Amino acid sequence: MVKKLLKYEFISYLRTLTPMYLILLAIGLFNRVLQFFENDHFSYDIVFVSSLIALIISAIVCLVMTEVIGITRFYKNLYSSEGYLSFTLPVTAGQHLFAKLFTLIVFTLLALVATLASLSIAAMGEMLVEIFKAAGYLFKQAYEMVGIHTVFFIIEVIVMLLVALIYGYLLYYSCITIGQTAKKNRILAAFGVYFVYYAITQVFGTIIAIVGTVFGQAGVFEALGRVMEQHPIPTMHSFFLICILFYAALAVAFYFINRYFMNKKLNLE
Repeated sequence: MVKKLLKYEFISYLRTLTPMYLILLAIGLFNRVLQFFENDHFSYDIVFVSSLIALIISAIVCLVMTEVIGITRFYKNLYSSEGYLSFTLPVTAGQHLFAKLFTLIVFTLLALVATLASLSIAAMGEMLVEIFKAAGYLFKQAYEMVGIHTVFFIIEVIVMLLVALIYGYLLYYSCITIGQTAKKNRILAAFGVYFVYYAITQVFGTIIAIVGTVFGQAGVFEALGRVMEQHPIPTMHSFFLICILFYAALAVAFYFINRYFMNKKLNLE
């Protein structure tokens, strides 16, 4: 049944986003074609700049719309009138979450690929070659400095960003799931839950800043700075690992919050 859920999710996303991907690639190709007719005429500058602005706007819209569609589908399929059908299927709350989250992550990555492909088409030529040369040069310099740790650093950054993405989407899902327990104005309640969470994080951030100031005055940061200077590579690995574990812990917490409310506090009235 999970395979069928994923199938319908993918079909729905493709139906909506494929035209957007094609438009984005077409604008990138149009921008590239314009460069073959480059001249100093004022009208050319207007057309070229306009196509470049359209490319940037289309890329932003593609990324934002993917997220908006994913969040909208989560609410519509589970907590609107469609929820009566969704929750009668022989599927657990965890499987619903997996199908929604997995599909949204896949199409977020596809939106990034489409954006990069469109920008690559538009920049094809000397600019693209220079970008690859710069990336290769930076990788070579980093490899000479820290060796194979460069590869590990890249992997750690990718994993950290992916886990942070999962955490972010589960946070949005949790706000919607908690907000649906309200008797009225559920969407407004979901926004309220998000702002409460934001306020709590700001309070914790302020507390951490105050504690950090106290420790800083006690010379703790100076000692940490000396350790970082003496062991820079293990320190960087530790930093990325802590970030990954932090985002993973939050993601797991919001996953179980979603499951709890979907199983125990479901309100489709």
